[in-house]
Amino acid sequence: MTVPVWLALAGWFVGSFARRRDAGVGNPTWQTVYCFAWLFGSVMIAFHILASYGLAYGWSHEAAIEATAEESEQVTGIRAGWGVYVNFAFAAVWLGYSTAMAISGRRWPGIDPIVFWFTAAIIVSATIVFETGAVRWISVAGIIGLMISIFLPRTSAGDH
Repeated sequence: MTVPVWLALAGWFVGSFARRRDAGVGNPTWQTVYCFAWLFGSVMIAFHILASYGLAYGWSHEAAIEATAEESEQVTGIRAGWGVYVNFAFAAVWLGYSTAMAISGRRWPGIDPIVFWFTAAIIVSATIVFETGAVRWISVAGIIGLMISIFLPRTSAGDH
């Protein structure tokens, strides 16, 4: 895993915890942390994809699809090069939404949960299913902590 991916992951988790901390109450501090942590993370993932294409695949889309298909087959037993397109969709949705949030200075209630759960599914797949070692276990801990914070009710008004 490269440095931009680690930074993207940190941005996603920091932003996601800030998202939960705000919990729709409109706290400008937490919303700002959410917006800009996610913007930072999404820029890092876009940088990672571009760097991978240039450095690992020599700007060859066919090479990227083949490498993705091989990795998918090793991990899941299913040869699926279409994972490249899932990565593109993930980066586009995350970067687009986080840019929109940064420009407007707030989350967009109508689409925020959809984007959050879509990116969460990709984060889980990329870091827990397809990665090993420290990345996997740090991500497991982060996802467990985030799920606990999401599903446990808030206990006091001072918790905002």
